Amino acid sequence: MNLIPADRLSAALALAVVTLSAVGCSRSSDEPVYANLAAAEKIRVALGGEAGAVEEVAATGTGWATLKGKFTFDGDPPTMPPYGVNKDQATCAPGGQAPLQQYLLVDPNSKGIANVVVFARKASRVHEGSGPKTDSILFDQKVCLFLTHVQGMTTGQSLDIRNSDNVGHNTNISGQNGFNQTIASGATTPFLVKKEEAAPVPVRCSIHPWMLAYLLPRSNTYFAVTAEDGSFEIPNLPAGEKLEIQVWHENAAGGNGALFVNTPEGKKLNWSNKGRFIVTLEENEERDLPIVVPAAAFGG
Repeated sequence: MNLIPADRLSAALALAVVTLSAVGCSRSSDEPVYANLAAAEKIRVALGGEAGAVEEVAATGTGWATLKGKFTFDGDPPTMPPYGVNKDQATCAPGGQAPLQQYLLVDPNSKGIANVVVFARKASRVHEGSGPKTDSILFDQKVCLFLTHVQGMTTGQSLDIRNSDNVGHNTNISGQNGFNQTIASGATTPFLVKKEEAAPVPVRCSIHPWMLAYLLPRSNTYFAVTAEDGSFEIPNLPAGEKLEIQVWHENAAGGNGALFVNTPEGKKLNWSNKGRFIVTLEENEERDLPIVVPAAAFGG
């Protein structure tokens, strides 16, 4: 039988006493007891276990790498119908032409899919240039549309919400940050984003209910929104360790906007129906992922 050395046992017992002291003796029998993972980790290490077993995300690699790619639509690009403009027509439908909806924008030439959101769900390390930003981002409204349909940003940044129309708008941001304010014609209102979201949240106007955009606040810049040609790039990701990448699109057939690509390319990445895949990048690598998305991956 292997015996625990006396000095290690003493250290473990001391830690246990400190942990129990912190809990106290006044807890009633009806109160729930929660595990103190940090204390448990220290006790387990003192007893000879390996460190890191209770860590949710542990750094295992070194260096940095880039993930980039392009999402293209497999099939004929869809035609977007006009918004159902039913008020302020002179401003919102100039010349009697309502703007087209934006729920699935496919470039007719390249077949690139715009507004696909790609981000690392968790990161064990964050590059010094990839942390929260402090500059402001313009979020404008014109012709009763949000000019940026999907906006990514970091916590700590200010969203300068502008109304460039000659009618008032009410900007209502869902989620943890909770903003709901009327923006007068020609006015700009700053809004400081403080909390991270696990997925893009809707932005609406209660005055003009067809207006819709999405906002994704993250704690770092490990995110991208595809351009008109479907391209994206996320630099300075942690290399040498597994990264779980989330892929979201507002019209995705999966739950909560999860874009599931069930193709040979997707299967190589173990792409799940939650819109996630795993990738491990080598140091200084620039991984390029050409992703062809079947029409069935989107809703009707």
